[in-house]
Order: sequence, then C-alpha cells, then structure tokens
Amino acid sequence: MGASSSVPPVLLIAFNRTDTLQEVIRALTPLAPQRMYVAADGPRAHVAADPARCAAVRAMLTNLPWKCDIATRFPDANAGCARGVSGAISWFFEHEQSGVILEDDCVPDPSFLGFAAELLERHSGDEEVMSVSGTRLARPLPEQRESYRFSRYFSAWGWASWRRAWQRFELDIGDWRSKCRSSGVPSDHMSRAARRGWTRRLDEVVPSAPHTQPHTQPHTQPHTQPHTWDYQWTFAHFRHRGLSALPKVNLVTNIGAGADATHTSRAGLWFDIPRQSLALPTIPPRGLLIDEDADLHHELWAKNHRPWLMRKWWQFRNRHSIGSLDARRGWLRS
Repeated sequence: MGASSSVPPVLLIAFNRTDTLQEVIRALTPLAPQRMYVAADGPRAHVAADPARCAAVRAMLTNLPWKCDIATRFPDANAGCARGVSGAISWFFEHEQSGVILEDDCVPDPSFLGFAAELLERHSGDEEVMSVSGTRLARPLPEQRESYRFSRYFSAWGWASWRRAWQRFELDIGDWRSKCRSSGVPSDHMSRAARRGWTRRLDEVVPSAPHTQPHTQPHTQPHTQPHTWDYQWTFAHFRHRGLSALPKVNLVTNIGAGADATHTSRAGLWFDIPRQSLALPTIPPRGLLIDEDADLHHELWAKNHRPWLMRKWWQFRNRHSIGSLDARRGWLRS
C-alpha cells in the first residue's frame, strides 16, 4: 500500500527512545500517511539524561522523511504513561473521527494501515465494534477464509479506533464495581480464574487506598495515580460489550522490551513476534463472529489467568525457557 489519501491519519506516541522510534518511522515511510499527529511526553525531573533524549525524539518526530501535515503535542512536564498516552489519544480524537495509534516500539507491517483503513470505514457505524487490533498473540491462521474475526479483548500494540468509541474511555474508573454486575467484571464468557485476574488488574489502576472486598487481595502499596491506561480501555470494552477486530495473522511487532522500557524491562514471550502481510481488500466475517480460540488463548497464555498452581508452573516454564518458544506461546496444534 503506497502513499495515498486512503491511508488513515496516524497518531505516533513516543517518549525518550530514538532506536525503536526509528524502526517505526522506517516502517511508515513507504506508506507516507498524509496526516500525522505526534506526541511525546516531557522529561522526568529526576532523570538527568531525559531532556537531551526527549529533545532528540521530538526532533525526529518533526522531521519525518516524507511530506505530510504534522500536528505536535509536546508538553513541558512529564505526565507519565497513564495520563501522557491517554491524553495524547484524546487530543488525537479531538481532531479526527477515526485513525491509527502507534507507540514508539510497535512496528507495523505495510498491510496494517490498509487493514485499519478498510475496517474503520466498514465498521464506523457498528457501536459494538470499539477498536481494530494489529497484534495477534494467538497462533496465526493464514488458512482462515476471513481476514479477521472479533475478540472481546483489546490489544494496545498497534490499533485503530473511532472518536465515538474513545468517548467511552475513563482513565479514573473509580469504583468500577458499581458500574458492573455484582459478580465482578461484566463478561459472561470469563472463567472464574479470568474474573479474578481482571479484578486484580483493574484494582491496580484505581487511584485509591487498598481494597478490602472479600473477593480481592488487598494492595500491598496504596497508590494515588494510575500507572497505565490500557486496562481502563479494556474495561470500557467489557463494560459496553465492545469488540475488537482481530486479524488472522499478526500485523504489528512490539520491539520495546529492554532497560529503557516503561513496563517491560526484559524480553518476554510476546515481543518480537514475526509480522505477516494480510491480503487486501479484506474478506469480512459473516456478522460479528467471535474468534473464541483466540480469546481463550488470550486468557490462558497471554494473561496467564489459570488456577494458582498452573499459573505458577507456567511462570516457572517461561522463566527457565522450558520447552519450545511455540509451546510456551500456546501455538502448538492440538
């Protein structure tokens, strides 16, 4: 897919890493999106190297190697991952009805922007469809007839959405239980282990004192600010019964594990997954067909929502690299 007005607007979010950002820019260059929104958080006051590194990132973002319109969001102060990223997305959707969001460590296949463009148009009026994912963590299915199906889970590693969906986002989800049924996270499909896992994850991003509800474990440390934004966006999908379009092959690779990463200082199973191209135009599924196998894989393998003993064994296997990488990713055929 070459430079074209059909390429959707792109929000590129960065912070202080030029190496991974350069890879993302290199992947976007042949596609030449004509409307680029670039956002980079301010330097941290306690990190001496941040001012120079942040300045280098901003210089790269304002000197993209193709001709395009560039809008910038460069705050002076550091807002942190949660408010910095979610604030940039809100700013993007103040100006665009729909578009693609990439962070500085998510490298797209050339077909991802075309895939996103088609689905942003096709599902613009489907309130139930809240996002379009570029990352597939489940085993790729190149033989599947449909180009994509739908998932109940959102993936932050390269995605697209609409203003009408992002309006459902809340960074501070507060007493999220009051917005749900008494059974917990509002997802009928979830196992008991999955509901416990998501309850724990959502409690982690609530800026409050430790919880004392009998079905949760108390926090060991009270916190006053959410540390991330993507669990809250996933919660919006849960709360509104939202779906995310999931490609049959992986279209985005996260290359961000390392010492400079915000949340992932060491490489894990889900980094550096190979990208594949998706033939365009896409073949849509009949209706909002759920990829049940991929959703089960997401819970068991990506999130490790299992009974305690099985969860610890899975962690031990990965820590000591027991078994093949495909086996530890849950990709082996049964």
